[in-house]
Amino acid sequence: MKDYNKKPQKAQKDGAEEQIAKKHRENAYSIHKSEDKPLELTNAYQYSQVLQLEHAVTNFMEYFNKIIQLSPNYKVYLENVDRPQETSVEILPAMLRHKLKCAAELASLNELGKLPLLEELNNYESKFSASDRKPILKDLKESDLDKMSASVNNEMVRHWNEVSRKAEEEEEEDGYEPEETKKKWPPKLPEIKNSAIKARVFIHKSMINDKLYLSEHDMIKAHNERLEFLGDSILNTTITMILYNKFPHLSEGQLSKLRMKLISNERLKKWSFLYKFNEKLRTNLDKTCENNDFKHGKQKLYADVFEAYIGGLIEDDPKHNLPKVRKWLSKLASPVIEEEFKKDDDLDVNEVDINAKKTLYSLIGYAALNLHYKPIQKPSSEDSNALVECRIKDGTVLGVGKGRNIKIAGMRAAQQVLQNKPLIEKYANLRAAVPRSDSVVKGPSGSKRSPPSDDGDDDSSASQQAKRANLGPGNDTSSNSRIVAMPDGSLAFN
Repeated sequence: MKDYNKKPQKAQKDGAEEQIAKKHRENAYSIHKSEDKPLELTNAYQYSQVLQLEHAVTNFMEYFNKIIQLSPNYKVYLENVDRPQETSVEILPAMLRHKLKCAAELASLNELGKLPLLEELNNYESKFSASDRKPILKDLKESDLDKMSASVNNEMVRHWNEVSRKAEEEEEEDGYEPEETKKKWPPKLPEIKNSAIKARVFIHKSMINDKLYLSEHDMIKAHNERLEFLGDSILNTTITMILYNKFPHLSEGQLSKLRMKLISNERLKKWSFLYKFNEKLRTNLDKTCENNDFKHGKQKLYADVFEAYIGGLIEDDPKHNLPKVRKWLSKLASPVIEEEFKKDDDLDVNEVDINAKKTLYSLIGYAALNLHYKPIQKPSSEDSNALVECRIKDGTVLGVGKGRNIKIAGMRAAQQVLQNKPLIEKYANLRAAVPRSDSVVKGPSGSKRSPPSDDGDDDSSASQQAKRANLGPGNDTSSNSRIVAMPDGSLAFN
């Protein structure tokens, strides 16, 4: 006889999953909850919380990828576990802890293609758009919203719906980066639809100077100088915004230097020839004479006509053409920017790792190695960069760093050493081979001193050495013992 009170197996499963989901919802956002009130717009995010979240996501991705790059797969891990006699002594303790196994399993899942989340996370930034409200991670569906706890009130949802709608309308017009990966060169020139404005772009002032029948107002409106003035301002602002948004880690000086390369007369002249503006320009200047103002001015009027064309686009249709100018100039400037970065060492967009020195010392540093940083060039009016060498006791230079000050240059020197894997392996093995008793520096009296810090500074203050001398093991001192200064500055018992 059937038991009609018994729920079908699928229904029981769905009920169990709902209970689990309900429990997760109850625990979700616990740091924000206060009683049962919905979260308000003002307290959904706190500033310090946002800073920590962004920092955590950045570190999460960096270290997740580092695990995949460094770790062997699980098969290799097991081979090492099964043959401990062939494993280095300094590595063996780590094999008994959980971290290497966890890393090996993650690397194996990635090798087998079973870790799609990592690929999604790596591509997250490129797929992100502030105007797109759909989830990017595949396992998160829009339908899941109904299962989540209310973390914001309805007013906030309506607010963000309105913001997103407006952003979607503007996104089509105001993008900076080209969407196509394979671009034709040169990028398509935006079109000036008003024929009168387009004609004025290519009329040089020399064509109007002898037209005495024109009033001053008519003369101003008949050539391209006003359009050049407008275009110069738009060009400067647009290139500034492109560089400012594209390179958040460049300093003001580096941005200014790069901008000058992009808006110089020589660069604009090349772009003008690229679009054959030189063939369209109408002028009364003699272009054939070798010693005239035209030659002495390095053909500046060709740079001017390029700016005039930008001004013509804005005068023709400012609302629709300004985003087009931004996209066009972004594509046009891209190879120039790439070229400048290759030949100019001052344009360094790599973020400085503030923990580079500590990381390096933790890998290879010990007292006898005397890892330290030697400034070899300070910033000056001739060269605004500092140079610092990362050295060891015998004077060997492990790496060199450049930066706008000594501190940053030192960090970059450590970063350069960290990128040299064979070098790191060599000195890490040397450190592992040094007996513990020999890994400290001894003074003339035989008393032990602490090893130098990661920047090579040796802590040898009298008070700390005296404290170590009094408290160190094996120091048999009588009541008449006293600490005296040695000729070399160290301390000893007398």
